[in-house]
Amino acid sequence: MAERKAKLFGGTPIVQEYNFDNRLLKNGELNVMVFERPDVEWARFIERNRNRKLSPFEHSFDIVIGPVADDGVAYLMGRYHEGTISIEQLAKELEYKQLNNQYLFASIKAIRLLERIN
Repeated sequence: MAERKAKLFGGTPIVQEYNFDNRLLKNGELNVMVFERPDVEWARFIERNRNRKLSPFEHSFDIVIGPVADDGVAYLMGRYHEGTISIEQLAKELEYKQLNNQYLFASIKAIRLLERIN
């Protein structure tokens, strides 16, 4: 991904690796949102996060875990913004995509829990 972005926008690709202790997700000290699968709630969160009119999109979560919103998701979001599909149709179409999970460390509190290894 870093190489692809560097080719598109120029520059040198950089990849940094971090460790995170997943036990911290359940100790009650972090406000964590987990989206188990692409559904209407997840689609609304992604749409608000990508909507430039709401920039910066604010929420109260320290960490958000859920499916990666890749280029295919961007295409479907575009259809939703055009009005050619509803939010429910968007979520339904996303159910069929093979999406990996990603972690969003959204607060300084959460970022400080990362341990850089590379």
